[in-house]
Amino acid sequence: MVVLFFTALFAVNIATLDCLDGPATDLSRLNFFDIDLLRYTAEDRPGNVMVSPASIKSTLAMILEGSAGTTEDEIRSALRLSPYKDEFREQLNTYLNLLHVNTRGVSIENANAVFVSNKLKLNKDYVLMIQKVYQSELRQLDFAYTNNVSEVINKWVFEKTKGLIPGIVEPANISPKAEMILANALYFKGSWAIAFNPRYTRPGCFNYRGACTNVAMMELHAELNCAYVDNLRAHAVELLYEGGDYSMILLVPRDRDGISQLIRDLPYMSLPQITPLMEPTDVRLIMPKFTVDYSENMALPLRNMRIESLFTKNANLSGIYEGASSQVDNIIHKVHMSVDEKGTTAAAASGAMVIPLIGAELLLKVDRPFVFFIKSNKMGLVLFEGKIEQPNIIENLLVEPSKNIQNSQNRRYPNPYF
Repeated sequence: MVVLFFTALFAVNIATLDCLDGPATDLSRLNFFDIDLLRYTAEDRPGNVMVSPASIKSTLAMILEGSAGTTEDEIRSALRLSPYKDEFREQLNTYLNLLHVNTRGVSIENANAVFVSNKLKLNKDYVLMIQKVYQSELRQLDFAYTNNVSEVINKWVFEKTKGLIPGIVEPANISPKAEMILANALYFKGSWAIAFNPRYTRPGCFNYRGACTNVAMMELHAELNCAYVDNLRAHAVELLYEGGDYSMILLVPRDRDGISQLIRDLPYMSLPQITPLMEPTDVRLIMPKFTVDYSENMALPLRNMRIESLFTKNANLSGIYEGASSQVDNIIHKVHMSVDEKGTTAAAASGAMVIPLIGAELLLKVDRPFVFFIKSNKMGLVLFEGKIEQPNIIENLLVEPSKNIQNSQNRRYPNPYF
């Protein structure tokens, strides 16, 4: 028997939140998974990459509940969960509860669903747990009719993502042996606390693999948290969403071709270590707007994270069915993200990337591939992450490449890279 898993992610313009007070359950170790996921998904892979650790964790949580033996150990270890079932259920339930927000500036909705063959008999305890702990819907379908199965699942995804992802599975993707599909959809919409002025958006040069491409560059003059992170050879800047509980962190490598090294170094300099380094600074930020649709089979990245038996005939999912064995065929992950002057729908430096000005501002120019994170500032949870190497290109516009003015005589910062 083959089990298919699908996740769908989205980001949009947002509103404000009243987050829950920090729960007693410790979720900090779950964040190690986020950097591992980014590294094994994006490292040495050309082009844009976007993933949602929150969505992947939601899907793995439903699998973990029905797993045992080596399969359970591998998933639990990758997620850095407690070895005790009652404790990791509490951890995951607390985590999932944080993925429901509806305020003036931010909206977050997370949905899980299990689509199962009407010929299968599920373990009663599994049904109880996925509904109670993992907040999942359960629907029975006739898997002999793959067109109908894909239509039902795609309609569910479309509704849960507010139409941003029209579908996640085609009939041809459903194996004849498949009798169960687990799905997750995560929707995020956020509005900037300080919006970019569209009047300042203009064509600009974005450097990728030695070439300058024309992209739409937004501009913002504001006090932002930023820092040069020596250990990463990268600049960090934070863009708050309205309400201040969520933000986007941009990591921009000092070197034009430094994105691969930055991603390799992130496991040794995590977000909780970067955040305290940032200080309020008057900044003139120039960055590209972008809209990206990304799709990936997450089986290989998860295998590289040592979740291996799940994708083999040795998978132990004995807690799901009564008297049946199964393995996971693949985990399909789709993300839609749009970042513009108003905010985000899911996510973002020339020898003169950072240029000290004569006035009071620091110029930070995001004109090369960069890494981004969208995270909760109270809990430190990462909702979306990725790298942008190819923002939307503007055709038939001439853009003058940025000039290197690194040797400004009016440097106001002790760091030689500012």
